[in-house]
Amino acid sequence: MSAGRPKSRTSASFPSDETESPARWHFDLRERTAALFRRLRRPATAVSLLYLALLIAVSVRYLLTSLSVSWFFSSDEYVFAGEVIRFLNLDVHQRFFDMPGTPFMLLSAILWYAFYAVQTWFVPDLSITDVTGFTYNHLDWFFNLLRSETIFFYAISLVLLFLVARRLMNRAGAFVACLLLMMSPIYASYSSFQRVESMAICLALSAMLVTYRTLERRPQRLDARPSWRDPMIFAGILLGVAAATRLHSISASIPLLFLILWFDQRTPRRREYPRWTLSLAPFLLPSIGVAGVLCWWWARSEVHEFPYAGALLTKAGIAIAVAPVALAILYRIRKTRPLLLRVASPAVLKIGLGCLGGFFLSNFTIFPQYRVFLDSMNRYSGSYIDWQRTTWPLWTNIRWYVDFYFKVFAPNTVVLVLLAASVVCIVAFRRWIFLPYLILFGEFFVSKPLNLIAAPHHTLLWLPPFAILCALPAAELYSFLARLAAGHPKWRFAVPCAMALLIAAISLLLTNGPREASRRMESTQVRLTRISQATDWIKSKTPWNTTIAMSYFCFNPDIFYAWLQSSGVPVPPSVLDRRGFFVWWGTRDQLQGMAGYACVTGGRAALLADKARVQTKDPSQLVDFFDDPAARQVAQFGNDANEVDLFRFDFRAPVAKKN
Repeated sequence: MSAGRPKSRTSASFPSDETESPARWHFDLRERTAALFRRLRRPATAVSLLYLALLIAVSVRYLLTSLSVSWFFSSDEYVFAGEVIRFLNLDVHQRFFDMPGTPFMLLSAILWYAFYAVQTWFVPDLSITDVTGFTYNHLDWFFNLLRSETIFFYAISLVLLFLVARRLMNRAGAFVACLLLMMSPIYASYSSFQRVESMAICLALSAMLVTYRTLERRPQRLDARPSWRDPMIFAGILLGVAAATRLHSISASIPLLFLILWFDQRTPRRREYPRWTLSLAPFLLPSIGVAGVLCWWWARSEVHEFPYAGALLTKAGIAIAVAPVALAILYRIRKTRPLLLRVASPAVLKIGLGCLGGFFLSNFTIFPQYRVFLDSMNRYSGSYIDWQRTTWPLWTNIRWYVDFYFKVFAPNTVVLVLLAASVVCIVAFRRWIFLPYLILFGEFFVSKPLNLIAAPHHTLLWLPPFAILCALPAAELYSFLARLAAGHPKWRFAVPCAMALLIAAISLLLTNGPREASRRMESTQVRLTRISQATDWIKSKTPWNTTIAMSYFCFNPDIFYAWLQSSGVPVPPSVLDRRGFFVWWGTRDQLQGMAGYACVTGGRAALLADKARVQTKDPSQLVDFFDDPAARQVAQFGNDANEVDLFRFDFRAPVAKKN
């Protein structure tokens, strides 16, 4: 089968939902199980399993380096660890909603509690009376569990990507897609420690897989009356849970699923809505309109302290309130009805309902903590701005923005070549089934405000569709060679061997993302070891009531405990140190009027980098500990990029700078 031409099956081969019986369903289940075992015995399936096992083994081998890194590695992990400990204490007052990450936190709490129950059953410890005490006694195990979950979802995402890509093209194309995703430096980097993106990617790929299987096997189910086994509602629930895991997956997943249904020829084309949709409309449309008006009123009258979040909710309320009226008008006009039935098809409506249900069910903590959620929305909307780029000319800003993210998507020339060849294949060979992936790639560049602080990890949820898009040329080449060899039995094994060589060549031209992530972790462990040495020095040579300022890359266990206390997470007194450890963000005003010790890392090179960054805002706020007369160096650990320095400072009185 050539790339871009999925197998077609007539809906007449399958009974409708109304005529299915439990006996028929069990018979289908036995048939499918037998077919699965037959498929596993095929040589092609064995090769696919071997290839996926090789990719996972190579990548996970490198990523497992993170399990040997000290547990106080990153503040990105602190916020999740704190919420998991909160959930372990049956406290649902979540305070960190930036991801929001609630499904990951709940899963982690369940797994850790199960581990606690098993561990204390086989190895009883009378000094530990509850799961909280067990957690603080084994923080290294606890953080390794969180990191292991991320690595697990990273590995599963490769399998799910193969299953999705295989439904669009041949095995050669699916192999290349998995290779591109596995070797992605940014994906490997953000899967080497505790993050939620890999889980959100798995959920989004699962929704795509459900949709493609429905199109392949039972396209009539797309418009059927909703039921507890409806695949479109299930796909929507998966997207909703993905959004509750990483909120901006909405921008990556929902448009893609909509475009897949739009461009796939197997999607039913209707002239009228089915009866179940029309019977629900008199109740559903007014309810949506009322909900939109209430959202608008609440945002205008009750959300004064969160202006940016209030503005977003006001616009959302207007859109929700206007949508039912627009739908009714477009449906009444005969010329616009076909367009409406494609844009808001019954399948899309079911996906939307499932998405709403999945989001709120898996992120139920948003209801008692809605003010915290609004505060997170407000902070990111109002302060996560690159103020320097706001002064640039518009065209300069656009060029920089596009160039920055293009280098993240395509860090190597071979990826750019594959992308260009894919565009040619779509246009020249009319592979319109791949247009959703090309459109989604373009949609990324308009999915966020232009002046938002650019960060490579913003691309993560778009990487799997991008890998499928770039794999199309390999699939087309394999199909072309297979057609040439069809009449020559002697060339039977030549084509697979040629594709194996091509895949090997591509792998050699790609940056090895997992290996880079492993090296970065090894370097980080050097810094963390020196931070531990600096912490021991502080606790052995300073009084118990000393103030200790720890810069961002000098976080230690005491900062983790202070962070948890500030978030209202219970911390046993036995692990606390009476010194005043606090997070120092590098500015002078935070230290003014204080005396104590400060821990910084990176040496003078890091100071110069910070100076170049801070000077664009307020140069006087930069603290130059190496030259400031109010500070002196008291200890140094290492003399490279991972150098850790301790300074004694006294900013209780204004001091003139050195000449």
